[in-house]
Amino acid sequence: MRVSQQVGRLLASLLVCASLSVPIAEARHRVSHVIHHHTASAKHHGKTKSSHVKKGRTAARSSKGSRKAKVAHVARPRQEIGALVHSESGETVLDQLSTMEFNPASAVKIITTYSALSTFGPDYRFKTAVLTDGILDPESGVLQGDLYVTGNDPEFDHKDAEALSRTLVEAGIKEVDGKILVDPTFSYRSSPNPLSSAKALVKIWRSARPDSRVTSRMGAAVSPPPTTGENVGSIESETLRETLKRMMSYSQNGVAEQIGRTVGGVRKVESIVTEEAGLPAGSLKLASASGLGQSRVKPKDMMRILKSLRTKLQASKLDYQDIFPVAGIDPGTLDKRFTDSQERGSVVAKTGTLPGTDGGTSALVGMFRAQEQDFYFVIFCWKGSVSGFRQQQDNMIRALQAKRGGPKPFQYSRHTESDS
Repeated sequence: MRVSQQVGRLLASLLVCASLSVPIAEARHRVSHVIHHHTASAKHHGKTKSSHVKKGRTAARSSKGSRKAKVAHVARPRQEIGALVHSESGETVLDQLSTMEFNPASAVKIITTYSALSTFGPDYRFKTAVLTDGILDPESGVLQGDLYVTGNDPEFDHKDAEALSRTLVEAGIKEVDGKILVDPTFSYRSSPNPLSSAKALVKIWRSARPDSRVTSRMGAAVSPPPTTGENVGSIESETLRETLKRMMSYSQNGVAEQIGRTVGGVRKVESIVTEEAGLPAGSLKLASASGLGQSRVKPKDMMRILKSLRTKLQASKLDYQDIFPVAGIDPGTLDKRFTDSQERGSVVAKTGTLPGTDGGTSALVGMFRAQEQDFYFVIFCWKGSVSGFRQQQDNMIRALQAKRGGPKPFQYSRHTESDS
């Protein structure tokens, strides 16, 4: 039998045991309970009838409580692990429950990322613009009319709001004798509520430094811009690739949800990825664009998405490490995993964690590198301890790397803001 087949069967056996076997502590408890029961019966065999009846009643009550405890334990769901590992050359190294639906948790962000790259491209920049239908008095700096803010930047925050107000002051606007109205797609700090985003924007503009302060006499509201509005200022975000890298590294739910909205909603995200990755209709059942809730995806379908996404990235001269966190190097969800000097940088992946959903859910999806070659992997776990699942995921990858000559880091140099 080939070594790869032996390793695959061994890992599959380990995963089956992990997901289906009775815990050792529980087994010892059961054996101890049986021994104690028979020992107690032998000791009291010669006692009086009344004593025997009394203790029999006590034992019956104890047995009844024990049965209830056992029933409660049996009703508790057992952990399940779906795993699929393919070598870059096409070999299936491990396949367990790959056709069963699991909750991917935040690994759903891979699907959302795919749809965003398909819709906008990696170099796309979100534009936030300000339009007006009023007339500006250049001497007083008062705009007679309303200001309209348009844009759907997923990462629009305080510094962006200040930058936008500076462009207005540079255009001569200091005060608005009307309202600040935002487009329904506008979001401040990934908020799904445009009105609260509009109010936050007005507050920031009002409290800015004197050289960039813009005030409004009539507050904030939500409204699409007029078709004949005049553009009086605008700013642009960083590239989509940079936004996705941060979103994936820190697993930012709000940013993922806003990206999903800009794409056209969760159903649109499903539709784009299902078609482009060549999945059967209805394969993806997403509860959200971030992974919150009870989504359902099969490991084999996520594997197809993973490979198709890489093809899309490579067409733009990018790879996984340009948008996924690199373990042991990038800050975020993987900075404390695979940190030994030899393995640091050898795993590029997206995590998924939902401790209170589906009995405890954990996922890890991406690519790892060994000395011999690279491997795609999908690991979905639920109905158990998140910390325990993470340990199993890491140990499985380490075992596979060890059988292929040990870990090997990807070529990667972390980009920081100081590099910009």
